[in-house]
Amino acid sequence: MRGTARRDNRACPHTGTACGPRRRSDFLRGIKRTSIAAAGVVLVSFAVCAASATGADRSLPVDRYPGAAAAYGVVVDGQLAWGRAIDEPRPPASLAKLLTAIVLLDGNWSPQLTIVVSKSAAAMPAVRLGLHEGEALAASDALLAMLVRSANDACAALVEHAAGTFTAFAKLMNERAQMLGMNASHFVNPCGLDAPGQFSTVRDLLRLAQAAYEHPQIAAAVAQRSASVATTAGRLLHFDNGNLLLGQMDGVIGMKSGFTTAAGRCLIALARRGTHQVWLVMLDAPQRWSVASGILFEAFDLAVQSQANTQ
Repeated sequence: MRGTARRDNRACPHTGTACGPRRRSDFLRGIKRTSIAAAGVVLVSFAVCAASATGADRSLPVDRYPGAAAAYGVVVDGQLAWGRAIDEPRPPASLAKLLTAIVLLDGNWSPQLTIVVSKSAAAMPAVRLGLHEGEALAASDALLAMLVRSANDACAALVEHAAGTFTAFAKLMNERAQMLGMNASHFVNPCGLDAPGQFSTVRDLLRLAQAAYEHPQIAAAVAQRSASVATTAGRLLHFDNGNLLLGQMDGVIGMKSGFTTAAGRCLIALARRGTHQVWLVMLDAPQRWSVASGILFEAFDLAVQSQANTQ
């Protein structure tokens, strides 16, 4: 109804609950005002809880945002600043596709290789690109669809071509995870669908994200807001990135979103402003987009203030 205020869907980064009426155009400005007001508290939190982002220091960070997610972690300029349940095993949803991409690229990868879509790949549950049984596309295009759209049909086609079965490919994933130091993770479904025995942790996913971003193909894909691919028969398929922070928040350059019934709404985000860099992992975050925006704003406030204190 015209003239009636809409209920706010934006969530406070500290509590995860609704914040009150808003106009859509005020979304990011409102979060920024909150972050500036909290800068002093942030500095105290950082001094208390900084820990190695590599996990060598097993100290636990301060849980600055108890309502943000079931588990989360924030790395600011290489230091683990804030977090909650960072070592608790949880389903990773499509965040697992980052490891799938690493295994594919580190194997016998050929971007121009033709990938034929099987009946089982075409029947994968959403999110899907909409590939049909018997269609074919270049491996590079299937990888792009898997990382940008999180397309399960493209993912399954790549996995089946590389290893024959999900079970065989998952074995490769677990071997690679061990090499990355992801000792608290185990993978069963390469596309991130819920499966008994599939789990990871915030700490392990931070390792995974950083390793994945070192691959130029992955870094380029996760930065795209939208993309298009074509089958070998010429059918054009356009799709948008599932990471809604891209293009909506200054500095966000990737990385991956995911959702399943068991995992909830999940996110890995990477943002850079000037010389500062922030990694954010959120598992089961009901208000992931608005809460993630608020956390990232405060993380950059922390980075700037911390730098100023050392000069």
